[in-house]
Amino acid sequence: MIGQFIKKQLLLFIRNRHELLVLLGMPFLLITILGLALGNIMKNDSPTIRAKVALIERGNEQADLQKFVHDLENLGIPPEQKQMMTNAAKQMLPVTALKNDVLGSKELKPYITLVTAKPSELEKIRKDKSYTAIIEIPRQFTYSVLQSVFLGKKQQSTLSFYTNEQKEISSKIVEDIVKTFQERYSTFSALGQSGLLNGSFSMPTVHVQGKVETVTKREPINAVTYYMVGMSVMFVLYIASNIGSYAFHEKQLHVFNRILLANVSKWSYMIGIFISSVLLAFLQLSLLYGVTSIIYHIRWPHVTAFFAVTLALCFAVGGLSVLLTSLNYRLNSEHMSNFFASIVVTIFSLLGGSFFPSNQLSGWIHTLGNLTPNGSGMTAYLKILQGYGLAEVTGSILYLCLFSMAMVIAAIFIFPKKGELS
Repeated sequence: MIGQFIKKQLLLFIRNRHELLVLLGMPFLLITILGLALGNIMKNDSPTIRAKVALIERGNEQADLQKFVHDLENLGIPPEQKQMMTNAAKQMLPVTALKNDVLGSKELKPYITLVTAKPSELEKIRKDKSYTAIIEIPRQFTYSVLQSVFLGKKQQSTLSFYTNEQKEISSKIVEDIVKTFQERYSTFSALGQSGLLNGSFSMPTVHVQGKVETVTKREPINAVTYYMVGMSVMFVLYIASNIGSYAFHEKQLHVFNRILLANVSKWSYMIGIFISSVLLAFLQLSLLYGVTSIIYHIRWPHVTAFFAVTLALCFAVGGLSVLLTSLNYRLNSEHMSNFFASIVVTIFSLLGGSFFPSNQLSGWIHTLGNLTPNGSGMTAYLKILQGYGLAEVTGSILYLCLFSMAMVIAAIFIFPKKGELS
């Protein structure tokens, strides 16, 4: 009998083309509009950029320079050539050039605030969301560069560059500036190969490698991907309000009374509503994510985690469906379904971050947003898209399952008893 209830709900949705258009067409349209519109803004050169960059130097550049000069003293080359190489090395100090001539230049000061920090402050700065990027200079970085440039020793000179994925525009600009510095520094070094830097002495080209990664070492989320998740977790909630309204219409048409007269338990009816809601929500999310992933070439790194979060979110929608059904039966009105669709879903969407990241407002709003089913699901989805696995989203999955159980238990207590049905 439960299977017949599920079949009935699915047929009701299939035959209602207006609901199908709203639940499938509208979110896809909003994903396209919002994603592309924000993408165009990101490509615009007009927004004012403010970047806060931390520079952490684990070594001492002047000490590296003195060590290099000491190495020159022990080489069997003419004193004039030693002096020429020493003067050239003083002009090619990479950290000084990066601090004074690039990031600290007069042209970039209105846009970039450079903060010199201690190595012990690295973890604290990585957790500070006000920073756009972090540049970490390892020990003997300058010494390795000078050794490679002037003495031809093949030493890999590597610095670490961390970006804040929540500041996508400014972090990309800082990244481009650092890459440009790297290219120009390498070009300046290559001048020695043509004898333009120190006469007859030939220098190999130095390659200063930059290791670019986000602060959380995860891939950043672009606009289309963000709104794909935001719109899908918002519109899946409308299934609960629609199911609740359908159930109340069946009560008005005495369908529910005929079910009871057929000696079918009301709990079988409620189980059918729960399962059909879960199936409809799963179909809606699968279609939306499938179509948008194909069109916009969005890849889900961990499919197992994706389906686990999707199923848990569908359970939450099922719990909301039976709760709204119980409230409609208790109040003998579908006002609760209408109130949920027009007010509650909007509030949940704002708190959960469907329209803009809630963590940009304040910490407590972000925490409150994660307590909503759509907010918790959205957080889990975004983590998966950034490369996190099933273990990192287990908390969201458990919360959504517990939320579903709480809604079902509340629905059982609220649903009117046999003598209270009118």
